[in-house]
Amino acid sequence: MHIGAFKILICKIIKAVTPSLCLRDGRENPKQFARKSREGVRCIQRPPISSAGVGENGNNSTSRATESQSLAALEALMNEFFAPETSNDRKREIETVLHDFSNQQGAWKHCIYFMSHSSNQYVCMYSLNTIEKLITKQWLGLMWDERAQIKSMLYQFALEHHNTVPNFIRNKLVKLVVDIARLDWPHFYPDFFTNILQLIQNPETTVLGLVFLQTASEELVCPWEDLSISRKEELRRLLLAHIPQVFSILTNLFEQIAQKQQQHGVTATPPPSPTHGQPNSTSPVHSGSLLSSVLGNGRKFHSCLDTDSDTICCLALQALTHLLSWVPISSYITPNLVASLFQLASITQASSAHEGHSVGMLAMAAINEIMYKNCIPVSCEDFLLGVFQQAMHLMNNILQSGGLEHLEESYQEKITEFLRVFVGLHLRRLENNQKFSLLDFLSMLFKYTFQQSSLEHFSNCLEVWNILLGQLDTGTEMLTTTFHAALLSLVEQILRKIQFKFNQCELEELDDKTLDDDEQTEWQKFLRQNIEIVAKVGEFAPLDTYSLVYEPWKEAANIYLHLEQAVDVSKRQLSVTAEHECVRLHCLLRDLSSLTQLIGRMYPHFIGKVLRTLFPDAQQLVLQLTGMATYASRVQLHHLHTSPPILTEDLVEVHSQVLAALKAWCHWIAQLRSEGSMRAVYEQVMVDIIQSVYPLLTKAGEPERLCHSAAHLLLSFTNVVRPLRLWEADAIREMYQIVPRMNYLQPETKRLVTRALCNTLLLSCPGVPNNEQCWDERHRLLTDLMDSLTACFQHVTPTSPHAQDVITNTLLLLGDLVESVCSEITNTKKLLFSVIQANIHKALSLFPAYVRTPNVCEAILEFFMKAFAGLQQQLGASLTETTVQTFLDVFTREQLSTSMGQEGGAGARVVEKFLQLLQLVIAEPAASFKRFVPSTITLCLEHVYPLVAESPSPEIKPALFGLLHAVMMHKWQYFYNTPLLQALNQNAGSEHIDNREQLISILRAYGQSLLQPDINIFGQNLKSLEQINIKWKLYHRSIFQEELLGQFLTVLFHSLIHKSHALLEEEITTAMYNMASVNFTAFYSEYLPRFLQSTEGLDNDQKEILQRNFRQEVDLPSFTQNVQRLVNDLRCYRLCNSSLPGGSVKL
Repeated sequence: MHIGAFKILICKIIKAVTPSLCLRDGRENPKQFARKSREGVRCIQRPPISSAGVGENGNNSTSRATESQSLAALEALMNEFFAPETSNDRKREIETVLHDFSNQQGAWKHCIYFMSHSSNQYVCMYSLNTIEKLITKQWLGLMWDERAQIKSMLYQFALEHHNTVPNFIRNKLVKLVVDIARLDWPHFYPDFFTNILQLIQNPETTVLGLVFLQTASEELVCPWEDLSISRKEELRRLLLAHIPQVFSILTNLFEQIAQKQQQHGVTATPPPSPTHGQPNSTSPVHSGSLLSSVLGNGRKFHSCLDTDSDTICCLALQALTHLLSWVPISSYITPNLVASLFQLASITQASSAHEGHSVGMLAMAAINEIMYKNCIPVSCEDFLLGVFQQAMHLMNNILQSGGLEHLEESYQEKITEFLRVFVGLHLRRLENNQKFSLLDFLSMLFKYTFQQSSLEHFSNCLEVWNILLGQLDTGTEMLTTTFHAALLSLVEQILRKIQFKFNQCELEELDDKTLDDDEQTEWQKFLRQNIEIVAKVGEFAPLDTYSLVYEPWKEAANIYLHLEQAVDVSKRQLSVTAEHECVRLHCLLRDLSSLTQLIGRMYPHFIGKVLRTLFPDAQQLVLQLTGMATYASRVQLHHLHTSPPILTEDLVEVHSQVLAALKAWCHWIAQLRSEGSMRAVYEQVMVDIIQSVYPLLTKAGEPERLCHSAAHLLLSFTNVVRPLRLWEADAIREMYQIVPRMNYLQPETKRLVTRALCNTLLLSCPGVPNNEQCWDERHRLLTDLMDSLTACFQHVTPTSPHAQDVITNTLLLLGDLVESVCSEITNTKKLLFSVIQANIHKALSLFPAYVRTPNVCEAILEFFMKAFAGLQQQLGASLTETTVQTFLDVFTREQLSTSMGQEGGAGARVVEKFLQLLQLVIAEPAASFKRFVPSTITLCLEHVYPLVAESPSPEIKPALFGLLHAVMMHKWQYFYNTPLLQALNQNAGSEHIDNREQLISILRAYGQSLLQPDINIFGQNLKSLEQINIKWKLYHRSIFQEELLGQFLTVLFHSLIHKSHALLEEEITTAMYNMASVNFTAFYSEYLPRFLQSTEGLDNDQKEILQRNFRQEVDLPSFTQNVQRLVNDLRCYRLCNSSLPGGSVKL
């Protein structure tokens, strides 16, 4: 049907049928009802008609005939809209007409007719959506009889058609009835919840009742905006009053289903309770003895329910799960209910009747909701014990009945979730209970973990072990000999799980190529998780854990060290060629790599107080590691021709992991220096490490992975171990000479090597007197080394070839060196500054020439930021002032505007670096830097701020406000020279302020930023204001009280009302409290009434109610609750007012 024809039909219906809407005081509404068709149909005036929907002349048959034609037209349009051949343009035309009709006043009456006379589900859903708009936006504007008519129609329609309409229509009907109850129950809809309970208990309507129950729980408890706080609290109280009856009905329902199933299925009685008795408890959850009902009457059955029972059970469990998410535990959750849930949890087979979820999975979801309740009274300890024991019984049955491979995946996830929550929240509560057996629990968890059918589920179980081991960090009461043995069994099985020797098929499925967001492959993530579990066990049993790891590692390492015998020297080829031998070697090398990572992770258990005790074991291991490293570098197995090529990758990986393990063990090596009896080992290890890295770093053509690992090892060795006079080693002296030419290395690897070589001269040797540190010799050698490294930079000019690369690479290296000595002694800093001073001047001289070259400019600013942070004392006031003044002179307003306008954000990054550098300068307490404060404020407020104030982009703003924060925190005396105590004792009118206009401008810039949508800037500046107030009592200052307080409070109120920064609600409310607490009397008597009077969308009565409900309390929790109540109720009033028809009398 043509759209124009549908419009004309609708217009006829409106003229003949639609009643006029009345005002709440009973007067008729004279407002015209207008509609304009696509062809330009003129507006149509509606004549007044009776509320029965019949014209004054009683022309009922004519109007019904017209409605019938309109329904046919609507069905045709809806079918056309959902037809696959309908174009998008045509759909938009239909959408426009349908939208216009649904927005007409009185359209709901036609929708009632459409629903009653059409079996088209599209028409039904469209009608329900139209009625939903009326309920959610105009309900309070309807007459009482209209509200009763809609409520009755929806409920009756659901009652009569719930078995025949699709589920989505049934659920929509239920949702609309519950929406009405949110507004009318109990005063104008007293039988709402009684009806639900009756529906559940009637076998013919149980499904509908359960849908009603879940929807009521979801919709009546959630914090909707169109309800006031008092209404929300009332709804919660009303629901809680019915919860005992609801839980009783659901329990009976579960028991009936279980009884029905037991009559047709196989049942088994569980073994006796391990407690051999009933707990003595006065807890309300134990009336009737939980253990008796749970354990004594428990049954297990695994066969599926019939379709009807399955549907009812699934709906009941879903409703119960949502109820449990907010119902308190203490007096509502009965033992029989818990027992019924565990009975249903035994049904582990998935059913297609309800979205593929098994009853058992949904039952476990409900049990988990109980377990998530952390605030549990002491009297409920036996209740937890009963839940635990029933869970143990259930899981033991599952493990004994054929393993986990046949279980539904989601069911396994819920079981694991139960274990995770139990261990994380409740294990501590039960560990000292005599009826609780930790060892039984560990035995079950152990079996459950290693019977998992997939590595994903296995990893989830490891998370439970990780939480369990974390619980042991705070105490060792649970550490018994038996428990100790259980942990070692865990390590044994994990070692089998991660080795290809035992688990090749599963491990080969893990992706070892694709990196995730954490820059880890699937294999690396899995391996690291297992390694961390073993390392945590090692904290409690270091030697035993080490022995379990060491034995398989030693076995694989011995084979690796004999691979030289399988090399065809003439062909430089590995003679292992048979397929089965290659597979075995591949698995062995993968396992050796994994175990070597684990060996590296064990070093913390051998240092500190146990150094001497465990020295023999650690010595043996480290010497084997250094032997493997030197062997691999000498034999160069990675250069052999292998078939298949994957063996070469395996050899590189093993070599790399050996170097990485030595890097970790450098912390142990460093402790040998002070032990005279261990000096020989120390010297030998030092030589071996140098010999292992030297060949990899001084020759081109080595695998980049190995070069990078060798560079990291050398850097850690020089940074952690710090051998004295290491520069005398021939290998190190040779590397001094060739490091400038190590261009065959990747840039990052070369920087690591350079830093390591500089460390040999820069870093002091611990435990050696200062006069024996050889500073003069260090200075001479470091000068020569630095001159060779920066020779090109010293002679570079803007016209030199590759000038930009030379500048950026050199400054990056120098910045790394400066950053590495930030926490070192003064002599180290002096030494570094003395050898790079010329480079600092050179960089400063190049800056003006490259200010329009973002990458170079950014590199220069980044270097000076690091220099100011790490070498401030060595730079001195004169050089710092010269540097800052140079930057200020170059960054004119025009230059800033040009930089910020550059594409790609490079220019903005330059400005950010400059502002961050000024933060460091402003934060310095030296008096010589005070002269930069005026120019810095001018730069911020007059040059930078106007360019970014209205921009939604977050670029530059964090750095700009960070600089303003530094000014306020560190240069407060620029505004207030009077001492703080004296200032606070002065009268408000006599408070003296220097540079008043600049201070106001800074604070107004803060306020303006709070109006922006960027939540990061909002949070940064709100935190900044709070810090300034803590340090300088900003909110107490008269300038803030008189000129800014009201504006800031209003901005913060509006951010809460509009939910523009909802994640910072707590911080906003705290800041408002701190501002108001300076003068609560003025806040309550002056500001709050003024704020409410200026708020639009409220009438005077509503404003008075809001002010009256805001109790005049002065503690932070009460103030926060009052703010939340006001904000919620204000939003509610606005929403309700906007939904009323014009001229309505507001409640």
